[in-house]
Amino acid sequence: MICPVCGNDVAAKRNRCERCGEDLTIYRKMYLLSNKYYNEGLEKAKVRDLSGAVLVLKKSLELNKKNTNARNLLGLIYYEVGETVSALSEWVISKHFQPKDNDADEYMESLQSNPTKLDTLNQTIKRYNSALSSAKQGNDDLAIIQLKKVTNLNPHFVKALQLLALLYMKNGETDKAIKCLARANKIDVSNTTTLRYLHELGEMSAPVRDDGKAADKENVRKIQEPTVFPQSTYKEDKPNVWVFVNLILGIAIGILGVFFLIVPTVENSYKNKLKNQEVEYSAELNKNSQNVSSLEKDKTDLQQKVKDLQAQIDGFEVVEYDDTIYNDLFKSVKLYMDDLTDGSPNKVDYEKVADALVKVKPDKLEKQEAKDLYEEIKDATYVKASEDLYDEGHSLYSNRKYDEALDTLNRAYEFNPDNVDAVYFIGRSYHQLSDYENAKKYYNIVIEQFPDSKRANEAQEKLAGIE
Repeated sequence: MICPVCGNDVAAKRNRCERCGEDLTIYRKMYLLSNKYYNEGLEKAKVRDLSGAVLVLKKSLELNKKNTNARNLLGLIYYEVGETVSALSEWVISKHFQPKDNDADEYMESLQSNPTKLDTLNQTIKRYNSALSSAKQGNDDLAIIQLKKVTNLNPHFVKALQLLALLYMKNGETDKAIKCLARANKIDVSNTTTLRYLHELGEMSAPVRDDGKAADKENVRKIQEPTVFPQSTYKEDKPNVWVFVNLILGIAIGILGVFFLIVPTVENSYKNKLKNQEVEYSAELNKNSQNVSSLEKDKTDLQQKVKDLQAQIDGFEVVEYDDTIYNDLFKSVKLYMDDLTDGSPNKVDYEKVADALVKVKPDKLEKQEAKDLYEEIKDATYVKASEDLYDEGHSLYSNRKYDEALDTLNRAYEFNPDNVDAVYFIGRSYHQLSDYENAKKYYNIVIEQFPDSKRANEAQEKLAGIE
């Protein structure tokens, strides 16, 4: 066990850290309970109780956020139900806690190695959000069309299937709603939203097949015991001519009976059947004529509705979603993860990752998981990038390349406003370029915002020399 206070490796039988003296009894219980919740989540996931598995896995992570097995499994469940951003967030955090020998590497590699699949997942998120917006505005037909495309692109997107079923329920298309809910139920058998919708449709009492129909009960066959006939003794009789004569007479009488009795009866039966069919066809023809008239009227009404809906669609303002928002985020994550493949944070090009991440607009991110992922990468890279840029800027300043030093130091200050050394040498660079106004500005920032640093006294002296 690793001591959570000092990071020392503690023997399994010891309840106190030998280095810092921390009591590890409670930590051990928490880790054991976290592993117990992980095992419960794994058992639920195996029987496709995905919603139940998510709940216990979150409890596991509440007790031990570094339980990478639980976090990786949670990411797999998110990916299974179509929530790709949430899945990727869990895997990136897992990689942060366990850089080596982590299954999250394989999961992210399989996702990032296929740009077409990644673009398809982006399209499903975009179309789902657009369909949700249309549904909220009452444009059910447009929302249904978009959701059909989403479920075709990603058949495991449970939320899209539920929203599509809800729209079908609203429009009275019960059979289609049941089919969508059956697909969602096959993915996640304990999802409360799916079960509630099925309950509303009255389908909870009968098992549901993939085609949305109630399964028929199996007919039970009754097996009868074979009848046993007694065997008689064999006796060979002598040939009897009258047997053959009687047989021929019987056949002749049978033929005559069929011709005079059965054939007229069958003929009359066919005539009556043809008359009945003629009457039924006439009634059906009249009914079809009435239906044609009704359908013509319905066609006219529907054409008018189509025109009205088209006018409404033409009047809508189409909201364009910037796909590059998520692309830039995924690009920065990939850069960060690629540099961590050897398990050494020192090999990460923090400046390159920070330059990619600065292009992301966090206020445009729609998913909370994406925002959390952005903050995680930002915290891990901006400070390191600022330190690297300061070192580069200080070297340029020392070589009297003040203009180039200003560009580099300003970037360091942008990534970490608390980098007092970067702020001070920005002022020094302006001072060397005889731009005293800007030099005073940055000297004052050092004095006011970092009064306890050694740079504050140096800035005070330089500022007194200018004034």
